[in-house]
Formats: sequence, structure tokens, C-alpha cells
Amino acid sequence: MAIQNGVVMTFAVLYLPLVTEFRASRAEVATVQSAVLLMLGFGGPLVGWAFDRLGPRRLFQGAAVVAALALGAASRVHSLPALVLIYGVVGGLALCAVGSQTQMVMAALWYPTSRGRAIAVADLGTGLGAFCFIPLGQALVVSVGWRGVLIVYAIVLVAVVVPLNALQRLPPRPGREEAVASGDAAWKVGAALRSPAFWWLALMHFAGSCAFPIMNTHMVAYAIGQGIAPEKAAAALGSVSLVSLAGRLSTGWLSDRMGRALTLTVAYGSAALGIACLTLLALTGHAVWLAVYVVLYGLAQGSTGIIGSARAADVFTGSSFGAIYGWLVLSVGPSQAFGAWVGGRIFDVAGSYLPAFAFAIVALVIGVIAIWQVRDRRSASPSARLGPPPP
Repeated sequence: MAIQNGVVMTFAVLYLPLVTEFRASRAEVATVQSAVLLMLGFGGPLVGWAFDRLGPRRLFQGAAVVAALALGAASRVHSLPALVLIYGVVGGLALCAVGSQTQMVMAALWYPTSRGRAIAVADLGTGLGAFCFIPLGQALVVSVGWRGVLIVYAIVLVAVVVPLNALQRLPPRPGREEAVASGDAAWKVGAALRSPAFWWLALMHFAGSCAFPIMNTHMVAYAIGQGIAPEKAAAALGSVSLVSLAGRLSTGWLSDRMGRALTLTVAYGSAALGIACLTLLALTGHAVWLAVYVVLYGLAQGSTGIIGSARAADVFTGSSFGAIYGWLVLSVGPSQAFGAWVGGRIFDVAGSYLPAFAFAIVALVIGVIAIWQVRDRRSASPSARLGPPPP
């Protein structure tokens, strides 16, 4: 997860060099990252299907090789449409298979009694990867250019992710009696898609996955526009991920103790306060507000995935959970793509990122409303409504 998210997040420091390289608008260049984020969601059903049938080892190793080939090929392109296709579509689909969707399913399946904490610990890789890869990407852009960055990251995928997953496996499946007693046997993909809980969770994922890419894609460009040096702006984005290590652990721990909905409310409230601090940076010019943003926003980074996957496992765990969760995160790709694009579009129209930041806060509010509507498993599952099946 560290390598996958590090590769995805590094686009923030490739963004302005790509604008210069292709002489395109910010919105046009942002479509490259939008394509990656779109595939991270649109690839969900296909990846979930492959996860249930191929198993994690073959899926993760094969996807890492395809992602590396896509990055290598993207380093050779000389047109923006080609970059969108190779880096965005092909690379994005491959990165989807080794990303949070599959890794959080693994954590939820292996540790059913402490899902929030297990998912949070696994998700530490997400923050660590961004913290390491974004400053590294900035340094590599200066020394070898954006094309060299893609080559280096392709090598890392093959050298680390492929051997790392040589022994990866699923936990043993529960016996029939245990599955029936827990209600797991009742949930199949069709039943899940017809349940209100599924659609409230999809809305929560959509809203949260729209808000955070606005900030993660455009915060560096915004900070540079406020007079912050590029290296310091990249370091600030990397520091968000460092702070998120503590935020992810606390989010997982709190969600197991005081509930998923209340924990997400606290996390999104912290993110909204952090985003508001960037407005104060524009109004006052004091860099201290960027530091406050890093802390408040960083504590919430990753909360959507941790809470969303834990809540989905609470409701839908069973033999088809990989496929169900794949359909659930189908909402993530369009939302992330839209968030990355709309931030650039709002800047192109308004000449400022502040309206885009206000848009992100509204999306966070919608996400909080949605998570509170998800009923727990006992009231949501078909087996709970119909009673236990006959012996």
C-alpha cells in the first residue's frame, strides 16, 4: 500500500512540470490523474471478481508487473492523450488491484473481531508511502525530470511488490455452520446491491473520495501560488501523510470503540477545519496556517477508506465480500476523478482555489450524513429479517 499510494500521490509534484511540458491548462493536465483515480474505482468490480477467483498472490504480483510496464511506457510518450491512456487508464487499473480495496479486504477477513484497528494498521502504508514518495518525487523531478520519476517507480514496483507477495494468501473459509450462524451465507452480490446500506455506503465513499483528491491534487499548486517554495509545498503534502499515520491508528481504534459513524464525523470535522486554515493562509500570508492545515487535515487523511471498509465488513462479510466491496468502491473512481478535475476547473474559471476548497467541505458534510444512515448488520442482513434458516 505504501508503494501503490506513493505512486498515485506523486502526481501532485508531476502536475506543474506536465503543464509546462504539454502546454495545456491545469484542468486538461489534471485529467491524467482523474483517469488514474477513475480506474481505481471503475476497476473495483473486476478486481473484486479477480480477487475472489485468483487469490491475492497471483492478482497482486501480476498487477504490479502490469503497472510497472505502464509507467515505463508512459515515460516515453509525447502527447497528453497518450499519457492519459497509458499512465491513467492502464496504470490506474493495475494500481487498483494492489491498492486499498484489496488490502483492506485482506485485513477485514483476517481480523474479524478488530476490523477497525487491523485496517488502520495496514493502512499505515498509505500514509508512509505518500510521506516518502512525494519528497522523493520532487527531488527526482529536479534531477531526472518527470519521465525519470516514472522509470524509478516502475523499478520499485517490480523489485518490491512482486517478491513481497510471494507468500500472500487468504484466511481459511469458515465452515457452513459458522457462516449460517453469523449470517454470512445470506449476502450475495445481488442482495447487497438491493440493500439501502450498500447505497448509503456508496454515497459516503463518493462524497469523501471527492473531497480529499481536491486537496491532495491541488494543495501543492495552491501553496506555491501563495508564495511557498515548491520544495516546502511538497514537504507539506508529504507531512500530511506523516501526520495521517497517527490519524489512521486513532481512527481505527476509535471506530472499534465509539462506532464508525461518530468516528467519521470527528475525522471529517477535523479535515474541514484544516481546509479552512488554507483560507487563512491566503488572507494573512502566514505560513503557520499551512502547518495547522497539515495537522488537522492529516489526522483525517485515510478515514474514508478505514471507516468505509470496516462498516462494509460489518454488514456484508461473507464468501462474496471481495466482489461486493469491489462494486461498492465503484463509486470511488468517478468521485476521485471528478474531485481532481473539478479543483483545476474551478481554478481555471475563478482564478482561485478557495471555491474548490469550499466545495470539498460540502462534500465532507454529505459523507457524514450518509454514514449515519447505514444500519448495522443485524437489522440490515436478510437473515436477520427472515430469522435463521431451517436446519
